[in-house]
Amino acid sequence: MPKFKAFIFCMLVTLNFYTALYAQEFIVASLNKDSAYIGDLIEFAVRVELPKDAQIAANQNFKLEDFEISKVNIKRLSSSNVYELIFEVYAYKTGHLAIKPLTVFYINPDGTNNLFFTPEKTVDIKSLIADTKNPNIKDIKNLKKLNINTTFIVPIIILLIFIIILSMYIIKNIREQIEKAKIVILDDKTIALNGLNDLYQNRANLDIRDFYYKMSEILRTYMSKQYKFDAMEMTTSEFFEKVKEFLPSEININEFKSYLQIFNLARYADFTPTQKEREGNYLFTKKFLELI
Repeated sequence: MPKFKAFIFCMLVTLNFYTALYAQEFIVASLNKDSAYIGDLIEFAVRVELPKDAQIAANQNFKLEDFEISKVNIKRLSSSNVYELIFEVYAYKTGHLAIKPLTVFYINPDGTNNLFFTPEKTVDIKSLIADTKNPNIKDIKNLKKLNINTTFIVPIIILLIFIIILSMYIIKNIREQIEKAKIVILDDKTIALNGLNDLYQNRANLDIRDFYYKMSEILRTYMSKQYKFDAMEMTTSEFFEKVKEFLPSEININEFKSYLQIFNLARYADFTPTQKEREGNYLFTKKFLELI
């Protein structure tokens, strides 16, 4: 009897082994680029052939170390049950970073759950100006929502009504003054320089990230109008490659590259430019707009 039980046990182990071998997934992974700058989107594509009639589970929670996942797209490619998973990710550190294996769950035809791991891929992440290895410049987390006591709702509504009435009165006066004023048509460069001057004069009332965002917006809007390309949708590296074609001889290309990266770094938590640096970036932007 013990020998018979041992025989049955060995048969079950062998059956499970060959079943697992038959159901083995075939997986390949690729990256759309071998190197990138901090904040640039990287496409991490995974193709996997699942057992017949198996389906990838929905609502999976994917997380990566040193990378943020911006978007995940999962689709079935063929009747042979090949799936493609495309992860759009961006790094917030520099160096030779690994996109570590992700756990992906799928459902077998009999309703049981199974899983596979994506292959590990590496990519070189660079910064335009930073030489420090692996500086963590992950973006600031979203602010927590504030709970408002219901006893304040009525005063808030009254305050909003008062603000609306006051705003309507102010808008009416502004419209009347505009109609009386002489219309002056300004060129794009003058508009950009005036906007930059107003921004710098009002810098004390702006968060550091808002200041750099608005200064970048003024620069990119002017370049879009002047040279007929969509600068607002470009990454920092794409904008640099495009604009360097138009750089005047008075602007050093390496200085311009470092200057552009300031706008990228100013969006993150661990970078705070000094007053002197802010003034220097303002003066460089002004000089650039005047020469370009």
